[in-house]
Amino acid sequence: MLRAVPFAALALVSAVAFAQSDAPPRVVVPDKLAGYWTLVNASVEADVPIMARNISSPGCAAVSFVVEKDGHTSTIKVQRVVPAGDLAKVATSMATNMRFEPTVTNAGRDRVFSWLIFPFNAPTDAAARTAVMKQCQIDKLGWNDR
Repeated sequence: MLRAVPFAALALVSAVAFAQSDAPPRVVVPDKLAGYWTLVNASVEADVPIMARNISSPGCAAVSFVVEKDGHTSTIKVQRVVPAGDLAKVATSMATNMRFEPTVTNAGRDRVFSWLIFPFNAPTDAAARTAVMKQCQIDKLGWNDR
C-alpha cells in the first residue's frame, strides 16, 4: 500500500504538468512582447520566391505566433497582408525563423501569443513608410484568432 502513494503522487504531478502545457499562452500585444521575450536574431531569413504576385510592391503583413518555452515560434498565422499576393508566404517563413530569449521578468519562460508587422519594400520616406505599415495594424487579437 505504501508503494501506491508515490506512484499516485507522481501521476498527479504528471497530470498537473500536462494540463499546464496544454493551457493557452498569455496574449501579449506587440508593444508589451519585449517585456517577456527578446528577439535574438540580428536578421531573419525568409524563403522569397523569384517570381510571385506583388512580391516587389510596397506592403506589409501582420503575423501572429506563439513564442514557446524554448524561444522558437509556433502557431503562425498571417492575419493581414497588403497588397494581396504572395507576401504571406514570405511573412510565414520569416516568423518561422524568429528566435527569442526570455527576459529577466520571464524567468519561467511563459508561452505568449502575440503578433508583429513585417514591412516589405517599404518606402524610405517616413510618412510613406508609416502609411504602408498602418494598413496592417491590428489593435487586438485573442487566442481564438490563431
